[in-house]
Amino acid sequence: MTPKKSLLDFISELELIVKPHSRHFHILCLIFLFPFSLFLLLSPTISNLFHFFTKNSPSLLPLQTINPTFLLYSLFLLLLSNCGIITIIYSVFHFSHGQPVNLQSTIKSISTSFLPLLATTIVSQLIFFFFSFIYGLLLILLIHGAKLFHLTLLPHSSPFIIGFLIVLPMIVVQTYLEVNWILASVIVVVESCWGMEPLRRSAKLIKGMKGVALSCILLYGFVGLIVLLNYLSLTRGHDGFTESWFDVVLKWVLILIGSYSQAIIMLSKTAVTTVLYIYCKVNNVQIAEEFGKDPFHDDGKVSLVV
Repeated sequence: MTPKKSLLDFISELELIVKPHSRHFHILCLIFLFPFSLFLLLSPTISNLFHFFTKNSPSLLPLQTINPTFLLYSLFLLLLSNCGIITIIYSVFHFSHGQPVNLQSTIKSISTSFLPLLATTIVSQLIFFFFSFIYGLLLILLIHGAKLFHLTLLPHSSPFIIGFLIVLPMIVVQTYLEVNWILASVIVVVESCWGMEPLRRSAKLIKGMKGVALSCILLYGFVGLIVLLNYLSLTRGHDGFTESWFDVVLKWVLILIGSYSQAIIMLSKTAVTTVLYIYCKVNNVQIAEEFGKDPFHDDGKVSLVV
């Protein structure tokens, strides 16, 4: 069993995989992740444009009827993000084992993994919703019980502190689940399973490496959130009609840079997660014995991530 590694070690090993095939990953990024990031950052602008045309076109449908449009918009973003995740995982996994991969075979992998990944995502969200529902019921019972017995919860505390303490357990639960399920999407693509099985297998594989998983979630989550918030604040006031041409061009340049930056962050997180999966599988004796195979690779080849 190889020694444990830090997140920086996995990022360094990822460079060994991505650098020789940088063109391949840039193409995937431009096809899937860049449009996803662009449309995500442009959501305030699209909303402003809709309000502009609605205000100046009385014949258009009222605002209450736009929900289907935004539903389709959300489904479009989901399609792009899932396709990007699948192709990045497929490419990193096969490149790490020295297997030839081309753009056609990578895109073809979407057809076999999209629905399983979507189903697994729905299952994970339902589980989190169940925990949230139970927590909400317990919280309501606690508040009403305190009122019944004339007790004061957290006296002399500000609403901000009370709100933070109420939300804190949900943040802890969500983080705990994300850490345990961080490998689920990779397992769906690589091992062709879906539903609860990838979640259970992820929880088994990640044992002993939860610190790296937490570091990965916090690092990429923080950096991605900073980029997203900065550029959303830039596009929130952009309507494309009341600004000078210079301001419009400058904002569009910044939006494109921000979209590509966000896409690179998504690519890196997905790729690092795949590298982490390979490492965990190699070093998990229980999983290797369960399948009765060489823990390094099914066809006898040793992965680069060891």
